[in-house]
Amino acid sequence: MVDVTANNGISTPLEVSHLDVTLGASQILHDISVSVTTGEAVALLGSNGSGKSTLVRACLGIIPPTAGSVKLFGQDLNQSRSVEWDRIGYVPQRVSAASGVPATALEVVRSGLLGPRRLWADRGRKAKRAAMEALEAVDLADRANDHVQVFSGGQAQRVLIARALVRRPDLLFLDEPLAGIDHDSREALASILGRLHTQGVTIVTVLHEMGELGSLMQRAVVLRDGHVIHDGEPPRPEPGHDDPGHDHVHPHKSPEPVRHHAPVLRTDLS
Repeated sequence: MVDVTANNGISTPLEVSHLDVTLGASQILHDISVSVTTGEAVALLGSNGSGKSTLVRACLGIIPPTAGSVKLFGQDLNQSRSVEWDRIGYVPQRVSAASGVPATALEVVRSGLLGPRRLWADRGRKAKRAAMEALEAVDLADRANDHVQVFSGGQAQRVLIARALVRRPDLLFLDEPLAGIDHDSREALASILGRLHTQGVTIVTVLHEMGELGSLMQRAVVLRDGHVIHDGEPPRPEPGHDDPGHDHVHPHKSPEPVRHHAPVLRTDLS
């Protein structure tokens, strides 16, 4: 059941119910049920191969489920045309902000306005203003005309976040936003995401470890071998894992499963 707030907003922007995903001959996700309410900051945790990124891609319709359902703002993903994609932002795992094509930060961010039915949406003053506001949100407005090829890994990641923000989403998915960037850049990203969360953006992010986002995340969903084994309070870091120089090269013990008494629902696009 979807609740509607006084301003007609959906209080559960993401619902995943009994989701299975099979790729090739391998079942990657098994009977996943999770819901995310408006304004939450939720971490998807687990070791490599646990199914975290697959879950996010399934939630966005990038990978089709073999069973179960996903709803975004109350609309079933099977009816993709009815989904309010403008309310959803997605920051994939970082590769290259410009994908090998020479482009400025402003051009990359403006590309976030494009879509199958929005072929010219990145043109004009309104588009430029929206892109500049998104760059301002990630503290890169002064670098708008610089080519992203000269950016550091952390700066390039912020450009990708700005691209996801250019449509002013209410729900933001991020896949390993802290991966491959230095400590100062991770701190900057944590500050940016903290500001977005304060503004009411619902955040769902894939993380290998909580790291600099530990104080922001209100809830953790931990996956192991495609199963949810914990859904609740984020696990506390083991001694030494908050140290800036800590390099994660060893496995962790997984949290014990937590039973929920609330109804278990499940839970950048066009």
